[in-house]
Amino acid sequence: MYPRRITNNDNIINSKDLLARIHWLEEQLNYRCSDEYSEELKTLRAFVENIEAVASVFTYERGSDLIRDSYLQEYIKAMEGSDATDASGLALSPVDFNGVVYWLRDAS
Repeated sequence: MYPRRITNNDNIINSKDLLARIHWLEEQLNYRCSDEYSEELKTLRAFVENIEAVASVFTYERGSDLIRDSYLQEYIKAMEGSDATDASGLALSPVDFNGVVYWLRDAS
């Protein structure tokens, strides 16, 4: 089974899933040429560069959520509904994903 496709239409993207998809695309491109996979890989690599500009060392190690701007209020409401997390203390950094703002939630 291969990692699901990641696009800037997703409400939440986990950094571990993002790296798994990139790795899978790289492996696929080693075996065959695909313009579709090449374009997707190029887009995801640019996204990763934007993440790395604002990320902490633990972003990929622990897996951080990237929340689409249009979904952020729902995400915060869901966090407030859970007893385990105080949503007011969320550390968020904006990241561009091909013209769409995502908020990187610090994993630390």
